Amino acid sequence: MGRRPRVGRAEVLAAARETFAERGYDGATLAAIAAKVGVSAAALLRHAPTKQELFEAAFADDTQDGLRVPLEFLAEVDAEREEPAKVLRRVGERFVPFFEGVVGETVALWLRSNALALDAPERLPLLFDRARRPTPPQRALALVENYLRRAARAGRLKVKDPRAAAIGFLGTLIAFVMLHRVARAIEPPMPLARYLESLVDVWLAGLAPRERKERP
Repeated sequence: MGRRPRVGRAEVLAAARETFAERGYDGATLAAIAAKVGVSAAALLRHAPTKQELFEAAFADDTQDGLRVPLEFLAEVDAEREEPAKVLRRVGERFVPFFEGVVGETVALWLRSNALALDAPERLPLLFDRARRPTPPQRALALVENYLRRAARAGRLKVKDPRAAAIGFLGTLIAFVMLHRVARAIEPPMPLARYLESLVDVWLAGLAPRERKERP
């Protein structure tokens, strides 16, 4: 068997970022990070001499293309032919895991900055560069709004205000993540597929209401 290719710095930092987001600073061990890339915990020290420095390097890493949102497919959707319900489910299936990762990273950064107290750096790295426009949240909103606008023009949806509708739809996905990851209000956790089935059904019923039958 050939030797495993040497793991690069970008791969190590990506694994560290993911582990810190999932487990928080205290819960993320070097062993857990190393396991994601198939190396020993000691091998991580070549990239950062301490766990704290690995944490800072992981969240300062700029190789992630500004947190590219996973909704670019919307720009290519045929709004006249594709079923809106299927398109909106795909939005949820891609956006929720993405946002869960963002929330995990944000919480990890916030908790660690509080733990460091006076020894904390003046400003921890942001999850995306706000000076680069559009930001990932702005891009996600624009993609959903553009799809809704095109679907309305094609007669597939009834939308008076595509921007407001896009904010509303993404807002429900964000609320789902926040209730699970931050508020811990939903026990046991609800499967995403079950939530999306109900969300899309209710949401489309409002955008394209069926004719009501008169009561006898």
